[in-house]
Amino acid sequence: MYIQEKVGKRNPFRVPEGYFDNLTAQVMQNLPEQPKRRAKSVFMRPVFYAAAGVCALLVAGAAWMWRPSVDVSSAAPVQAKVVSQPQQQENAEGYFDEAADYMMLDNHEIYAYLAESN
Repeated sequence: MYIQEKVGKRNPFRVPEGYFDNLTAQVMQNLPEQPKRRAKSVFMRPVFYAAAGVCALLVAGAAWMWRPSVDVSSAAPVQAKVVSQPQQQENAEGYFDEAADYMMLDNHEIYAYLAESN
């Protein structure tokens, strides 16, 4: 309010005559010269993709060829282990407990899940 009382509502800022007539030319003249960018050909993209695929196949093939081999004749004979029924049930319960701990489920969430599935 103080400023309006002192100055009034007139606009003290003025634009010189013809200022905007040559403004674009002046700005473009003051910009630094930029090097021309060469456009990438859209037609070369499939060639680059094919080359990348061939390189990936070569790397995968080399990794497969130079992997360490396992000598089957020197491997220890595998013996079957007979597991009794109660031991299988204990293992199944242990796996369920581990899975529940991994998923961070508590008893309430397990009961809710079982109630929804019925």
